[in-house]
Amino acid sequence: MEVICHCGNVHIELPSISEEVGQCNCSICRRYGALWAYYSPDEVKTVFTKEKTVFYIWGDREVEFHRCPLCGCITHYITTPKCDERIFAVNMRMAENDILEGISVREIDGQGSDDGNR
Repeated sequence: MEVICHCGNVHIELPSISEEVGQCNCSICRRYGALWAYYSPDEVKTVFTKEKTVFYIWGDREVEFHRCPLCGCITHYITTPKCDERIFAVNMRMAENDILEGISVREIDGQGSDDGNR
């Protein structure tokens, strides 16, 4: 399974289609409008056709939010070594609609746990 950013620069190869995605309401995920599928970093392969992703990190500095520098799509986030758990979360909004239709959405209340940046 593969998801691709709008311009085709970022390809993320996944081991399988997730049965569930998370929709978080924290200050950043709410703005991004992402649907996150969670994987271990060693399960995912990222390929760039032109340029590597750039990332934004804030607050507790535990999560890097990556985007394509060409089309601007939020592609994924990864936890940093500062975080106890290693996560590679893929923005499934990059998947085709027929794939998204079969995936359930779990609401995540990240707003109650972020550091007040609302």
